Amino acid sequence: MNRLIGFITVLTLLLSQAALGARVDPMSKLEQLPEQEDEASLWEIASEHENNLRNSGRVMQNRQLERYLESLAERMIGNDLDHLGITLDFLVVEEATLSGWVYPYGTIAVHTGLLVRMENEAQLVAILAHETSHFLQRHSYKELIKEGRSKAVGKGLGFLAALAVASQTGTLDTGIMDKTGGIWSNLVTSGYSQGNEYDADEEGLTLMARAGLSRDEAVPAFAALAENEIYGAGDPRKLWSSHPKLENRLKNLDKEIKKEKKDAERQAKRKKKKDNDVPYDPGVVPEALEYYNAIAPALIANARLDIRERQFERAREALAKYLSVRSDDPEAHFLVGETYRRATPRGPDYSQRIAAYQQALVHDSGFADAHKELGMAYRVQRQNVEAKQAFEKFLALAADSSEAGIIRGYLETL
Repeated sequence: MNRLIGFITVLTLLLSQAALGARVDPMSKLEQLPEQEDEASLWEIASEHENNLRNSGRVMQNRQLERYLESLAERMIGNDLDHLGITLDFLVVEEATLSGWVYPYGTIAVHTGLLVRMENEAQLVAILAHETSHFLQRHSYKELIKEGRSKAVGKGLGFLAALAVASQTGTLDTGIMDKTGGIWSNLVTSGYSQGNEYDADEEGLTLMARAGLSRDEAVPAFAALAENEIYGAGDPRKLWSSHPKLENRLKNLDKEIKKEKKDAERQAKRKKKKDNDVPYDPGVVPEALEYYNAIAPALIANARLDIRERQFERAREALAKYLSVRSDDPEAHFLVGETYRRATPRGPDYSQRIAAYQQALVHDSGFADAHKELGMAYRVQRQNVEAKQAFEKFLALAADSSEAGIIRGYLETL
């Protein structure tokens, strides 16, 4: 309870009249951060959230993947933040929904589901550039102090209540946040005002251009977010009344891209060009395989999540991407078989799962579970000779398995 009271005190400070009148400059105009005491308090709250997330066991520990994401950030912002001593860091959350957000001090969280759904590096950078712009413009701080909105208080208290429970249990209960307003998902992930969202969209295009990537890829990248509906997640098109609908965001992005192109065309037609005129650079769309190779750990991790969520088609799509750059991974082939087995456990077609399990064994003949599932598929089809061979190989490899007794029982009936 004392913890909760402390957090409520922090929120009160955030929404104080002094804060309401404060000017929020972008980071490019600052000499230090956090600039004010109330912003430092916001950072503390965000840090609490990040620590709870990191301790949840849901954050992927893969330094190579983190370095890849950091390299994309470096291409977008260069040395713009060197004077503040700030760098953009990343954490990858093993979560199948398509989402990402930025903490006010520059750590960007990305769901594996988002990494998997993007088709190339340019699409991923479109999302990262948007979140980076929220950070550079200090939108989370700006949202909390502008207009003194009463709904920010209610949602803030909901978030603080969730953190108070987390401080006692060690687990962040997102259900508490949902019931009381969901401050973090609303404010940082999807609750910026229309003006701040549109600003982030537009500056995001500029950051994409700095990275040398095609801005045209921003539209399909954001359009993909609507697919969160298949997980029962909040529809990005209907979230908060202050949040622009996804369709409007897409129209705005498309308008800005077309405007840039028209401005460049008019500039090219001028008879006299100014020294600082820069022709429109369409940017590049890197090869998809390069992207899949960079995010390979996320592809297979998210496939496992989608299988648990019974999103078998999405799991197969992720595994196909993964196998296009890691064709010799036996586990990936096995998981392909699992998508077919779990989707239709009683057949009638067993050919696809059998082919996948066999492919797993091509790359690792000692893959015990592949032998077991082959045996199960053959047994149901009354291919007793094949089933017997597969079960015997499984028992030779995993005699102490918890399923060994069941398999021995099956052998006796064959």
